[in-house]
Amino acid sequence: MPSAEGPRHIRVGYSRKASTLMIVMGLVLMVCAAISLFTPFIPVLVPIGLTGLALLGGGLRSFFMPRYLYHPETGVLTVFMAFGPSSKGTPGPKGERVYSDGRRVYRESPDGERHRVSFTGTDRAEMARLVQALPPERPAVTDH
Repeated sequence: MPSAEGPRHIRVGYSRKASTLMIVMGLVLMVCAAISLFTPFIPVLVPIGLTGLALLGGGLRSFFMPRYLYHPETGVLTVFMAFGPSSKGTPGPKGERVYSDGRRVYRESPDGERHRVSFTGTDRAEMARLVQALPPERPAVTDH
């Protein structure tokens, strides 16, 4: 149960459209791999079939896992991928600052590098909730 001051974390899921697209592409590639069994292009079967399985698995998995998970208490934004090495979640480096300018989300590393967080494949309503919950962008430092 969430605490009285708000949720423990903000979850941003994959959009249904992105998940469905991954599943459809996986199925298409698996059908292509099955068709290639009956042609002389057998060496093509393995990479196409494996790619189809990866897309199908990633698409199914993306229905149940978040794309981003933000912990307001710690300020850590964890990024999840549907498949691949960061499918278990990759938090930012220690000392990273996550903030918003009202439309976009940025990650600023301790050395000052700033990277925009991609909204590709995310649920727009959940992403808007994350943008509102993030601290505002800090003002630029000016030299006088």
